[in-house]
Amino acid sequence: MHDHNNSDDSSGSGLFVRKETQIVIVDPEDTAVVRAYPDWSDKGSVVDGRRITIMAKKQCYQVNERVRIIHVLEAVIPGYEVYLMGPKAIMGEYVSGQLQGQEGVGGQSDPFKPEEYDGRVMDSPATDFNFDISEYLFTQPGVYTISWQPGKWQSNILKIEVLE
Repeated sequence: MHDHNNSDDSSGSGLFVRKETQIVIVDPEDTAVVRAYPDWSDKGSVVDGRRITIMAKKQCYQVNERVRIIHVLEAVIPGYEVYLMGPKAIMGEYVSGQLQGQEGVGGQSDPFKPEEYDGRVMDSPATDFNFDISEYLFTQPGVYTISWQPGKWQSNILKIEVLE
């Protein structure tokens, strides 16, 4: 049975991350970023009724300061199942044009449907924040771009400035 409301729990109490071999609740800084999503001006484009967006706490960081990337899937029209439990793996994330981790889709026709899943499913419209949080440390000053590109979807592009 699917939930039919859009209670995405953006309060953070239901959001999890991987910490070594454990799954733990996100920290307050990540929760604050998630809470900003409804007012986030630079969201990804809607493709086939869904959009993906990446978010960071700020745009300017110091060399060797951790940059944490929040991933959001928003199914904006009815007709989709949204798999709310996580964290789910990120595929197709790029930093300054270089693939980080797993490639976009592999053999999956729907990159947002986990191959194995035993958790809460919500009918769209719905928003899902329960993806792995990417973390980067930039050792050189400069401007870095980060994007998420699973399959035919393209997130917004974050421009992260790193200063000495």
